[in-house]
Amino acid sequence: MKYFELDGKKLSSFQLGTVQLGMKYGLGVDSDKPSEETALKMLDRAMEMGVNNLDTANNYGDSQKVIGHWLLRQKAEGKELPFIITKIGPLKHGSYDILRDDVLFQTEGCRKELSMETLDCLMLHDFEDYEKDADALRKIFEEMKRDGMYRVSGISAYSRHDYGMIAESGFDVTQIPLNVFDWTRIDDGGIRKIADAGMKIFARSTFLQGLVFHTPEDLDPRMAFCIPTVKRWNELCKEFDMEPSVLAMSFILSVPGITCAVLGCDTEKHVELNCEMMDKVKELTKEQMEILHEAFKDTPANVLNPGVWFNHT
Repeated sequence: MKYFELDGKKLSSFQLGTVQLGMKYGLGVDSDKPSEETALKMLDRAMEMGVNNLDTANNYGDSQKVIGHWLLRQKAEGKELPFIITKIGPLKHGSYDILRDDVLFQTEGCRKELSMETLDCLMLHDFEDYEKDADALRKIFEEMKRDGMYRVSGISAYSRHDYGMIAESGFDVTQIPLNVFDWTRIDDGGIRKIADAGMKIFARSTFLQGLVFHTPEDLDPRMAFCIPTVKRWNELCKEFDMEPSVLAMSFILSVPGITCAVLGCDTEKHVELNCEMMDKVKELTKEQMEILHEAFKDTPANVLNPGVWFNHT
């Protein structure tokens, strides 16, 4: 397992995404979320394999409650506790007092559900909330930190958002989408701005809803427009002699400034497979990164947007 330093702690570069522990999630999901018993076993297994870094949010169904129950058990048994990022939002705007009251209310709810007096990391889930009231939110977050409600602050964003504004926020971390097919925010310097500001960058959606695991032959017919991208991807996996998951993750962790990757898991076995994959990840050479850049720098927008994949005939 690979690790990095944050808040004086050594954290795994595999951050376990836990939305699946609290609700159905993802395209084409037709199975129920794991039982709490299964979820607790997944968290146990993750810690056993060196994953001490979790991601959740107050709108991930029961995820925070499940983690909170698990944390109480960990504490009672004197076991190691992970670093936990949780997120709040959307927020109520209108006046400073309305916004402050809502931020405090949502944050207190996270602390209660997670059974944590001080949150490891509190993140704004919606960049638009920050965009509307940046100065006010910085002030509120500073107050909460002084009061010991959290230790590390952050903002979650999408590729379309203003990375320069994130870099100037003064927050400690950010979470953004990034995958090998989308070089937009690398090429325009957005990711570099955030990194240069000293923020840790956590990448999510690294497998682009599983597209990296497909071949041209097994794609849904409505996704025929993805065939050229997937074909070239399969060729490069063979050329680099790397499994799709390993190459996709090696790319992520080879991008300057990227600290770790958020990976969701549905089962205990899935946790194990992702840990085994992380052990195979390596830093790509400059030449390999240039080859990937040349192959995917102009990936069509519809390939990068899972929301339109099944809307084509």
